[in-house]
Amino acid sequence: MVTIRQKLVSTSQAVKITSGKNNAKKYIVVHETDNTGVGADADAHARLQSNSNSRQASWHWQVDDKEAIQSFEHFWECWAAGTYTGNKQGIHVEICVNSDGNYVKAVQNAASLIAKIIKDENIAIQNIVQHNYFSGKNCPRNIRAGKISWSQFIEMIKNAGDIPKPIAETSKYRIITGIYSTLKAAESAAQVMKTTFGWVVYIEQDDTNYRIRTGTFTGINAAKNAENKIIAAKLAQVTYINDA
Repeated sequence: MVTIRQKLVSTSQAVKITSGKNNAKKYIVVHETDNTGVGADADAHARLQSNSNSRQASWHWQVDDKEAIQSFEHFWECWAAGTYTGNKQGIHVEICVNSDGNYVKAVQNAASLIAKIIKDENIAIQNIVQHNYFSGKNCPRNIRAGKISWSQFIEMIKNAGDIPKPIAETSKYRIITGIYSTLKAAESAAQVMKTTFGWVVYIEQDDTNYRIRTGTFTGINAAKNAENKIIAAKLAQVTYINDA
């Protein structure tokens, strides 16, 4: 069972990187992010989309070893398949391949998510396809290479149980780090949080030292995941989750 939540892209942003709201929802199109960077998980990709993705691309879901996050309602025609038909008729699911994640668990979570989507949208299991089906791109790369075979993946979907509906979280939190003795050290850590994690962060002076304060996270799970990313990347020795 996978935890799922929504971090929906605003309508004003969605109209810039989709073809509108007339998705036929005939196919589930499976992708992999191809981003093996540390911290390039579902939350990072969801934030990339919600913070105005500079690429002319969009997708409905991103899934990692911990959770699945929805960026677009299924009626949006996202730009992910590489063809008109794939974009107009597909619900696109990106599986994260970040090197600090558990790829097998991410694939299992994707299977659980897709089992829910085909039930919710009444999509035939035969219409679960690879990105390659539409554009010929070698995607999802690891599945196509047999790390987990396509037939195994389809069996995972068939055997997946029901999962809960997305949790509508409203409480806001932010992360505050312990102190850095120099501004340079704080700036170095803040730059990783900005560029790798896609977060909004602020450096604040504390007497002769410095701290980093993040922007807000919706829901305690998102905040805890963010805190874990800071610790795993060794960006701060001490962190605090505060109400925003």
